[in-house]
Amino acid sequence: MDFAYGILGQTAVRMHGKMNEQWGQRQTRNILGVLLTRPGQRFSQDALISWLWDDDLPGNPQEALYKAVYRLREALAEADSPTSITRSGDGYLVDLDENLVDVAAFRKLIRKAHDAVRSADHETAHGSAASALSLWRDEPLAELRTERASNWREDKVKSMLLPAREILTSQLLALGRPDEAAGWMQELAPEHASRLAFVKLQLQIYYALGQSVQAQTHFLDANRQFNEAADETAKTLLHAFHAELRDRYENPPAPVVPVRRAAPPTHPLPRDLRGFISRADALETLDQWLRPGSPTRSPAVVLSGPPGIGKTSLAVHWAHRAADWFPDGAIYLDLHGFGPAPRLEPADVVDQLLQSLSYPVDHVVDTTARAAVLRQQLADRSVLVILDDAENSEHVDRLLHALSECAVIVTSRRRLGALTRRHELAALSLDRLDDRDSLELFVRRLRGRGEREPGAARRIAHLCDGLPLALTLIAESAARRPGLSLSTMLDQLRDPERLLSIGDDGDDQSLRAAFSSSYQMLEPPSQAVFRLFGHHPGAEIHVDTLLSAAGRPAAETRRALETLVALHLIDQPGDTDRYRILSIFHRYAQTLSTQHYDPQPLRRLLSHYCSTADNAHRVAHPHRDRPPRLDPAPDIRPTQFETSAAAHRWFLRERTNLTALAALAEHHQLFDYACTLPHLMHDTFVIYGFYDDMTAGLAIAARAARANKDSHAEGSTLNDLGELHLTLSNHNAAEDALSRALELAIDDESPVAKLTININLARLHRLTGRHGEAIALFRSCITHAQRNGDPVREAKAEQYLGETLAELDQYEKALPHYHRALHLRALTGDASGQAATYITLAELHLGQEEFAVAHRHCHLAQAQIAGDLTAGMRLRTVQARLAAAERNDRAALRLSQEAVELAERAHNATGQARALEAFAEILYSRGNREDAVDAWTRAAAFYRGRGRDAKADRVEERLAVARDPHLIPQARDGESDEENTVAMPAPRRSVIRHR
Repeated sequence: MDFAYGILGQTAVRMHGKMNEQWGQRQTRNILGVLLTRPGQRFSQDALISWLWDDDLPGNPQEALYKAVYRLREALAEADSPTSITRSGDGYLVDLDENLVDVAAFRKLIRKAHDAVRSADHETAHGSAASALSLWRDEPLAELRTERASNWREDKVKSMLLPAREILTSQLLALGRPDEAAGWMQELAPEHASRLAFVKLQLQIYYALGQSVQAQTHFLDANRQFNEAADETAKTLLHAFHAELRDRYENPPAPVVPVRRAAPPTHPLPRDLRGFISRADALETLDQWLRPGSPTRSPAVVLSGPPGIGKTSLAVHWAHRAADWFPDGAIYLDLHGFGPAPRLEPADVVDQLLQSLSYPVDHVVDTTARAAVLRQQLADRSVLVILDDAENSEHVDRLLHALSECAVIVTSRRRLGALTRRHELAALSLDRLDDRDSLELFVRRLRGRGEREPGAARRIAHLCDGLPLALTLIAESAARRPGLSLSTMLDQLRDPERLLSIGDDGDDQSLRAAFSSSYQMLEPPSQAVFRLFGHHPGAEIHVDTLLSAAGRPAAETRRALETLVALHLIDQPGDTDRYRILSIFHRYAQTLSTQHYDPQPLRRLLSHYCSTADNAHRVAHPHRDRPPRLDPAPDIRPTQFETSAAAHRWFLRERTNLTALAALAEHHQLFDYACTLPHLMHDTFVIYGFYDDMTAGLAIAARAARANKDSHAEGSTLNDLGELHLTLSNHNAAEDALSRALELAIDDESPVAKLTININLARLHRLTGRHGEAIALFRSCITHAQRNGDPVREAKAEQYLGETLAELDQYEKALPHYHRALHLRALTGDASGQAATYITLAELHLGQEEFAVAHRHCHLAQAQIAGDLTAGMRLRTVQARLAAAERNDRAALRLSQEAVELAERAHNATGQARALEAFAEILYSRGNREDAVDAWTRAAAFYRGRGRDAKADRVEERLAVARDPHLIPQARDGESDEENTVAMPAPRRSVIRHR
């Protein structure tokens, strides 16, 4: 096969002409495996992190991800078919033709096998299936054991492996080779062998081999299993199949030539769609439920699903396919349950059916009598009746008695639960097409254009959410406009209004019209809850959010949700506490929320999220500042949290929603929410490295405060934004934000604000190498702090001044400032500040080789830490370097490992980088080059992820030397960074606001 990458087993890459499973490190193989599940499609950082780690996250998953991608790019350079790992938005994609992956090769072979089965070419079908199965080396993504990987693996077993084995075994039976078929069956896992399809195959094998006793035993065992599982459908189907199979082998039937009688003259079936796509399982199910003489035959079948899912197409296609089973014909009636046309009432249906049978309707006046006559007329006929588009159970309830002698298919957008329970009917709910079938349908409808722009065709198909109506309308629109490229059309369809208007040309039904006919049938409470989904930025919403933001009694909101689920407009994806809306219905709900604009639902949604975020922040960060709590809207019921971990999980799960809601609040001029939400998100997002979200969020908050004419909040936010830019080494942006914050503080005549911002500006001068300006401004800040009686900020300025002088090797001048900072922090009871200063002093004396003094300061720092993980990590890093300097390698290794572990527990990425850097130096000095290279690689990834490019470059230079000792690293200018020493934390957030 001409594929170059494999995930049907351990992730493999073709290198030097052979598929290699032992390339790269395990995490490197895993991230490529994940990306190869959807070649050419972007995985967001959140999705990749979930695929790789589940809830067992590393300390900073973004940096860990960056590291894995960095290694992956290096490893793929040796591939026979090199590919690139491309950054796309907030995620990554593998830029690769999907045909180069073994999954595509497998599917291509199975499609060939299916085609051969349809043409009764059993040899080709068997050969293709066998070739496909030879590609299945082991469990797909065998090394990745997360929930997402397990779900994907289970799906591939069900959708690829088992169907391929079923084809292979059935074709061996068709070729008269039951002994080989038996060998393949023995390889099945017990949980798969007990599936109905394989039970049937095993029974066929036993009978073909003349082993009727074994067949009977196997039948009884399977029957018992289905009985224990309460699977009545499987049990009934098994009994029918076994009876037919036994009869076939014991009493071979004489050939029967069916005699077809004339069909009713009116109401014929609509034409069958050419090239009907997918739905093989649904067609087989209809066979079992509607075939004349079937032991599992149902009085009628209810076929339900959302608008545009293809219910009518499936019913009509099955009717054409099963025409020989109904020699008296098939009748199709559109009941117009949804839509602008008048509803066809049950009495009208009876009249039309009697007319179809050439019965003089006017001879019977009473409607009940007419229904009885209809039943009598149909008693000796074999007829299929399709009642399309029923509004509800009541719409067709009385008809079923009159049609009891017929096979009946009822289609509806509702599930018709009352009807199925009352008459014990079989029910089938249609799901959307998967991506492969969606693309196949779309390309087929494009009439040849899809091959010229495959990428755009794939993205448009994905945009349609597996809805056949959307795929068909867009394909027909594209076919009518050959001069319009699919890429241009894709850009246009990103606008919900354009997408929903497709087909609105006066001759066909648009998506909007199809969806509106369902929406208009809803009661006002259900309509309001559906529109609430349109206000929400994400497609999935927690039930607490819906109950809180709906502004209605909880029982009424729950009934509305059940109605929306029954109409297939939303669903519950496994978790009973969350509801999800398809993307295409989400766009429709957004247009409704715009057309029927009411500010209250969005206000309530924002109030719920703000109140819940405040609750989460108080539990996750009890000692941190937060903005004043906004008064919640009436009857808002925010989520409560018992543990810090639960609060963090909520922030992370709702991250994209929170960021988007802040932007929505700004757009709708709800400035209090736009300003408050980003500050509540800040602490958790910074811990986990979501800097892009926080940069965008604080920018929104600053604009909102300015629009709200709240200069204090604007200045506080700009100070926070400036600090964030300092962390990311975005020095120009930091200077812009801090300068503007200083202007506001001067205008407000706020001495605390001016002092805080000037300390940060002095830090900026220091970071950009302007040490003279930094020293002068720090001294000025000390003077102003003394004048204001502010020992906390005076201590910060003294500490930073000492660090700046130490960077310039002016240790004697630095020491008094450190000691002054210690004195002030002791006066204010700032234990963590004292610990930070002691650690800084220990590192300074270590650099001067004054080991005894360094030890004393480490001991004093330890006494002040009191469970502070970040301070403990910094102390262990200094102690490790001190032990290494004293040639105590065993202690150095132990302490540096403890530093790494503490940094991971504290989610401190920069601390992890520094601890790993120290660890690497110690390992390298002991001759352990391989582990040192690994630690330096991880440190560089952490630095790079934090925006510390200069530090990352320095570590990568060290890496290059470690890998090739003959290299000589370039000389560096004296690097100026606040982390050249173990510095104290930056001034506390929101210090301006909380004067």
